[in-house]
Amino acid sequence: MSRAQFHVRDKDFKADADFAVGIIAYEWIQQRRREIGFRHMTIDKVIWDEQHDITELVRQIQPIDPPDDLPF
Repeated sequence: MSRAQFHVRDKDFKADADFAVGIIAYEWIQQRRREIGFRHMTIDKVIWDEQHDITELVRQIQPIDPPDDLPF
């Protein structure tokens, strides 16, 4: 179990609070995975402000791969 505090840009938070916090949480989880050597990690619960459960949202976030438009 881990706990952390984050800062979210006001503009992103006002547009869609759950999604903005979910992106920050996803990035933090990826950082933790790198720190422990990419061992299997299960996301049991992700909440913010002690009342907003965004677990499913964070589980659905996938990184966007840049387009492969190199000439070689």
